[in-house]
Amino acid sequence: MPKGLVYEGVQTEPIEYSGTTAAQSSVLQCFDELLGVKHEDKSRAFLTCMRSYMPPAHRKLIQDISVQPSLRDFVQQQANEYLNKAFDVCVSKLLAFRSYHINVVSRFITVPAARARQLRKNSQDSEGEIVSRAPTSLEERGTGGSGIMTFLKTVRDKTKDVFLPQTSK
Repeated sequence: MPKGLVYEGVQTEPIEYSGTTAAQSSVLQCFDELLGVKHEDKSRAFLTCMRSYMPPAHRKLIQDISVQPSLRDFVQQQANEYLNKAFDVCVSKLLAFRSYHINVVSRFITVPAARARQLRKNSQDSEGEIVSRAPTSLEERGTGGSGIMTFLKTVRDKTKDVFLPQTSK
């Protein structure tokens, strides 16, 4: 639906929505803001756009957190090794989630899409006809329309950047 979808009885002009994506999660964006994750411009723009799909109170919470100093800044000012370790555990958990998400997306979106693409290319029988009609939109792009693996890996890698520098005793 390149021009969007008309919701009969609601409006007369087509509306285009992004597909469901983890970028619409208020929780993940709250953690990013709280921990001080600074995304690259393109990723940040996409994440900010996805906030329009969130409940207004959630958007406001994320905005309120974003204008305050990050938890990372606060922890660094305290110069407390226990607090530093606790902060890094939080970052490592978010990082683990993001790595797991990459694996899930690979397993359930990119690998099946690549398999379907290969079947379309190699098949000439009746199975090929069915596969040739399968949607191709997720082969290179995520459900939110992003370059899926590049986006996910960039977001994960920017999360790594908020680990606190290790200090020697």
